[in-house]
Amino acid sequence: MPRKNNTPKHIPYEFRTARAPLKKRFASRQAALAAIKELQKYHLELELDAYQSPVDSGWYLTTKKSSE
Repeated sequence: MPRKNNTPKHIPYEFRTARAPLKKRFASRQAALAAIKELQKYHLELELDAYQSPVDSGWYLTTKKSSE
């Protein structure tokens, strides 16, 4: 009688925390700033800023402060 393989499938590890979320592209600076405000509701100590990527012109979040 053949045995059935009941081994659960492998789920790759994804490093997701409030300090290091996966990069998410925002279409505008306003959308990125709104996302920062939403994240700061749940993580008060989190200090984020938005920057525009020169590669794809998308807006991303960073912990580094801009020079503006």
